[in-house]
Amino acid sequence: MKFLITDLQIQLDGHRLGFMQNLMSYIENHHTTDEFLFLTNRSRAFELKSPAKHIRTLQLTQEEQDLVHAETKPLSIARAEWSIITKYALEFSADRVILMFMDSYQIEIGRTQVPFKISGIWFSPYPRIESESNNLGSKIQTWLTKMRKRIVMRTALRNAQLDKIFILNDEEMPKWLNKGVTRFFTLADPYFAYEPLEDYKLREVYGIPEDHLIFLQFGYMDERKNLENIVNAFNQLPEIYALKSTLLLIGKFKAGFKEQVERLKSGPFQLIIRDEFVPNAEMESAFAQSDVILRMNVGFFGSSGIIGVAAQHNKPVIASNTGVMAEIVEKYHLGMLVDPYNTKEIADAISRFHTIPDSLRIDGTKYRNNHDLATFAETLLQK
Repeated sequence: MKFLITDLQIQLDGHRLGFMQNLMSYIENHHTTDEFLFLTNRSRAFELKSPAKHIRTLQLTQEEQDLVHAETKPLSIARAEWSIITKYALEFSADRVILMFMDSYQIEIGRTQVPFKISGIWFSPYPRIESESNNLGSKIQTWLTKMRKRIVMRTALRNAQLDKIFILNDEEMPKWLNKGVTRFFTLADPYFAYEPLEDYKLREVYGIPEDHLIFLQFGYMDERKNLENIVNAFNQLPEIYALKSTLLLIGKFKAGFKEQVERLKSGPFQLIIRDEFVPNAEMESAFAQSDVILRMNVGFFGSSGIIGVAAQHNKPVIASNTGVMAEIVEKYHLGMLVDPYNTKEIADAISRFHTIPDSLRIDGTKYRNNHDLATFAETLLQK
């Protein structure tokens, strides 16, 4: 059987490159008679390679990438990319195409007929969307968004070749959506264990005192990361806790956003910002040597790979109390849940880690056992 596995929108601001790299590694290390083609966007920042004879890797040609970049509207970009994916699938005689990010292509899938089966990871299932405010306007806007997304998915479902739609970590969503069909499945959002840096000492690198608790926020930094409320919560800490707290922000910042965050600080806590992407080994070291991991995104109702990295190192999280992530944290006892808009609630959670040392210890074993690479790959590669 021939699989085309593709993501044409990989950037270094998330874990989608890790999905492709680790899935390829899994296939390399398991005997199979199947053939695989990994297709990605063209980039100087990364390139997939494999020594395995049954695995081919391709980036878009410069001409193909230019055709995509020439489009400015999301639907036009999706149409251009889907046309390219279809072309390669036909040339490769693929039996199944696996879309590692399916959301963009739902309309295109619904309006085309193809000879291959289609699987895809659906990152933003519409039933999970909630209004971020109690005012009528926000509720109406949320309802309209959900209806639009529902229509888009129904369009995709017209194509019978789309037979497997995977939703990361969400055990409830397939039950809600599989009414009259069996096309939605839960996919474990995997953690990837990278080798940490040798002799790396986080406190020395950033000048963090030994008696400080390190609260780590990691990833691409923009408004969705809720840093305004997080920094204001640190500003509200009692002085005795603030003087022993470090807020460590590691990741590339949206243009101008770093300065906005710096201006918010008024309390005596230590704020450290590393405004750049860091290698996987350094990420692993930072998680291993921090005390608490922060994941209080706003307007976000899906899964997060950050939870898996925290569980890998038995580090507690402070997470938003909505969506799949909240359900996972609660089910596996991985930390504390807060209203991401309530700065007092966030400050109280931070303080709790100072006053109750036992809260700094969690056991991520059960989560890790249910969300390893093998579980992810075997589910995704179903024929």
